[in-house]
Amino acid sequence: MSFGNTIKREAEVAEAHARGIDLSAFDSIAELEKLSRAAPGARVYCRLLVDGRGAGWPLSRKFGCAEDMAIDLMLHARTLRLRPAGVSFHVGSQQTDPQQWSPAIASAARVFHACAKTGLDLDLLNVGEGFPAHYQTPVPSIAAYAEAIDSAIAGHFRAGRPRLLVEPGRYMVADAGILRSQVLLVARKSHHAGRRWVYIDAGRYNGLPETFGERIHYCLRTPHDGAPCEAVILAGPTCDSTDVIYQHSDCRLPLDLAIGDPLDFLSAGAYTASYASVEFNGFPPLKTYCI
Repeated sequence: MSFGNTIKREAEVAEAHARGIDLSAFDSIAELEKLSRAAPGARVYCRLLVDGRGAGWPLSRKFGCAEDMAIDLMLHARTLRLRPAGVSFHVGSQQTDPQQWSPAIASAARVFHACAKTGLDLDLLNVGEGFPAHYQTPVPSIAAYAEAIDSAIAGHFRAGRPRLLVEPGRYMVADAGILRSQVLLVARKSHHAGRRWVYIDAGRYNGLPETFGERIHYCLRTPHDGAPCEAVILAGPTCDSTDVIYQHSDCRLPLDLAIGDPLDFLSAGAYTASYASVEFNGFPPLKTYCI
């Protein structure tokens, strides 16, 4: 197990360390110093900044640091009496291009080689997540991703192959889940409106946040599949006007769809129930104060 978030509360670092979590990520000097105080002697790995091109849900900019900074930070970790273990990166969630791992692995190899020249031998490479689920757009097989990663490691690390850590979260769980919603209302905004609005009891704030920007296009299932369809605007139930699921993409639903019908979102086992809970990622909800 590792503490993979690069933005941790110091008290939680100490608690994890006390419970035996001896491997933590960082991407800044302040986080590294925090680890040295709260988890003395821990193994640490630095997250690299990558662009996430080709991902349905990019994770660039917020996490990771530049390659030259990563080298300096790994060397500095030794002076803080931490144990530098390796590096990590994340090429973006729902990554549809297996070749995106290659430049990230090349960057990681340069960090390994630079550190080795100073006598610091790293041995752990966390290639992150990104392996896709099956939504509307076809994606390569998992074997294609494994082959691309293995080939890049062989080319950039040669005989000094590191130990691998892989995080195949979405790939493992998304296709195992269905989000079942119910149609609350089907309406037109005018006598001449070209598209109906279909409102359901799930939305941006309760289970479908990954439809923000219409990035993730779930396959939909209704009791009327196979009947004539037309393009609709699909929206959630809340009073927030941003709670619209699909309005720019070609979302087509049966003409016979009616109030009370179920509408299923397929491959919804990842990032739905956890977002809808009050403790997504384990963070407690905000407290409410009535004044």
